[in-house]
Amino acid sequence: MLYLARVYKKGLFGQAELQLLAYQTPDRIWSAVRKPETVTSSEASAYNVGVLLLVEVSEERRVQRVEEAAMKLVEMLHSLSQAGSLMDLSEIESWRQSLTRQSQELSRREAEVAARQDQLEQWEINLRQRQSP
Repeated sequence: MLYLARVYKKGLFGQAELQLLAYQTPDRIWSAVRKPETVTSSEASAYNVGVLLLVEVSEERRVQRVEEAAMKLVEMLHSLSQAGSLMDLSEIESWRQSLTRQSQELSRREAEVAARQDQLEQWEINLRQRQSP
């Protein structure tokens, strides 16, 4: 399973302790690790304390692969921001269409009210003419 981990501390015998922060589900969704958990790795000893790593961990809790996470995280954030921008544009277009429909409906109602007002004025004139001798 793929984890986002932080180099927690370095041991004396060429081992580093990694604190597991998040994991990737089979659906490629990232979830936070609920309980703090650490694993040891000799491959991670080359990295300084605090560095974020992507770590492949086997079911036996052995580290199989270590990769610096910085560039991968930047790529993920970039793709998220692009998806957000596309979503924003779609949402803006939806609002624009909704406002256009509302404006058209309002114009239609205004024309209808104006026509009824003209009709009422005409009826009032006709009524006055009938009532005058």
